[in-house]
Amino acid sequence: MNTAPKKIYLWPERPSLPPPGQPVLIRVATPPSRPAARQELRTVLRRILAVWSNILPEHLPLQETTRGPVWSGHIGSHTLDISLAYAEHDGLIGLMLGGFIGVDVMPIQRITEAEAVALHYLGPEAMKAIQRAEDPPTAFALAWTGLEARIKCLKRELNEWHCAPALEANPCRIQNAVLPDNLMVSLATLSR
Repeated sequence: MNTAPKKIYLWPERPSLPPPGQPVLIRVATPPSRPAARQELRTVLRRILAVWSNILPEHLPLQETTRGPVWSGHIGSHTLDISLAYAEHDGLIGLMLGGFIGVDVMPIQRITEAEAVALHYLGPEAMKAIQRAEDPPTAFALAWTGLEARIKCLKRELNEWHCAPALEANPCRIQNAVLPDNLMVSLATLSR
C-alpha cells in the first residue's frame, strides 16, 4: 500500500485552510439513505468553505455538476478542487487548493463479482494479482478505490480495463488508508 493521508478530520472537527497542494480529507457520519448522505456532505462542505472563504454559505461559488459540486471561484489566488465519496454510513470530502483531488472509499468485504469487475475494469493482470493476494478482499478494495480516486482526480469517466494503463501512468500521487471500521480509502492528488 502507498502512504496514508497525513490526517483524516472527523466532522465536526474543522480543518484550517491548508497551503496550496496539501490535500484535506474530512470524514462525515451520514444517514444510510444516499440522497440524505449527499445532502449532509454538501451541508458540511458549505460550512467548511464558508469559513475558508469568508463568504456566507448561501453565496458560495459552488455549482452542481454530474461529478458533484465544483468551486467556480478562488480562495485567495488559488483554485479549489473538491471530491466526494460515500460508503455505507460514511462520506468523505476531499479538498485541495491549487491542484486536483480524487477520493474514493469502500468497505473491505468479499464481493461475489469482484473477479469479473476486476477483469472488466482493472485488467487481467490486476485480476490475477487480486486472486493471488493473501487477502483478496483488501487487494480488490485497494485496486478499485485507487482506480476510482485517479479517475476523479483526472476528471475522467470509468472505462473498461484497456484505459487503465493510461490512468496508472498518470502523475497522480496515491495515498491509501484502512479506517478502523474496515473501510479502504484512496486519495489521488495532482499539483498544478
